[in-house]
Amino acid sequence: MMKQTILKYMQLTMLLLGLLSACTPEGESGLSGQLLFQDQPLESAQVEIYLKADKDRSVQPFAVGYTDAEGRFLVLLPEGSYFVIGKKRESTDDGRTRMLMAESPANPHQVVDEISSMASFNLHEMGREGLPVADAATGASGQITHQGEPVSRAFVYIYTETDAGLIGPSYGEAVQTDKVGRFSINLPAGRYSLVARKRVDGGRSGALAPGDLNAHYQGNPIDVRSGERLLMDEFALTKVDAELHAQRQADGVFAKTDTVLHGQVVDADDLPVSEVYVFAYLDSRMVGKPVHMSAPSGGAGQFEMFLSGGGTYYIGARSAFGGPLEPGEWVGTFDGEPDHKVIVKQGASEDLGTIVVKEFW
Repeated sequence: MMKQTILKYMQLTMLLLGLLSACTPEGESGLSGQLLFQDQPLESAQVEIYLKADKDRSVQPFAVGYTDAEGRFLVLLPEGSYFVIGKKRESTDDGRTRMLMAESPANPHQVVDEISSMASFNLHEMGREGLPVADAATGASGQITHQGEPVSRAFVYIYTETDAGLIGPSYGEAVQTDKVGRFSINLPAGRYSLVARKRVDGGRSGALAPGDLNAHYQGNPIDVRSGERLLMDEFALTKVDAELHAQRQADGVFAKTDTVLHGQVVDADDLPVSEVYVFAYLDSRMVGKPVHMSAPSGGAGQFEMFLSGGGTYYIGARSAFGGPLEPGEWVGTFDGEPDHKVIVKQGASEDLGTIVVKEFW
């Protein structure tokens, strides 16, 4: 119902914008322009207007508009200086969510006593920078299978280093297999290690769960030479065993201890957010692998994170782990202290209150 309401609102907004662009009353002021993606008009994209460039994620836009079927928009504004951002969330033909965004290259825009026309600009897909671009003749190809059958829509992760054990945020790119389990990726010449996974929920990242398929390529590392496409041997996945998975979690990262942090994960409207992990780091930069993590937050946003002992920890939250931060994920930090720090004593049960998460763009 909410999606239908939003869609109707967007359609009404675009209709009004179309009418306004056709006959803008004298004395009106604002900005008009066009959003593109790959040089094509981008329909139903959101146009956000800000009053300053150094905004953070807590700042709400001063005004919002939407593009019409030709990618055009018109936002009425009082005289002033404005920063324009274009955004759009959409689904691709292969079923994944794509997040498009870009700031106007001509920011800031001045509005005086009329409608100021902006130059068109392209939005870009977020979180897909990956490895440096290679020519079409250099790379690797293969097929993903399970019990002799091809595995469609599995993700193949390409790592450039192995220090983290082929998990976590160090992979350079990920590609998805086609309907017969095949994949092909262009790569610069070099040495790589590959991992393939297919999660039951279809996700690109996150903790593996019982029933998910997972394996390292038995031929790792592979050497890719310039001008050659390496045809890899069969890449077979195995299923994550439920009993073994539960035992590893009980003995490992989710093992219960007498030192625990607990609280609730919420969004900016103070509504609970489920399926978010809470992490504890020893480094204030909160990069690399955390030393502790919680199970995913529950339906009411509640979480518990068991610690090996007392000490100083820096607390963050994210709806996935492993791999670079992806647009569309929920991310946040503990803000009880400016540096996101919590000091906990051995054997204590510390209530962190609420951790606010926001959708990452």
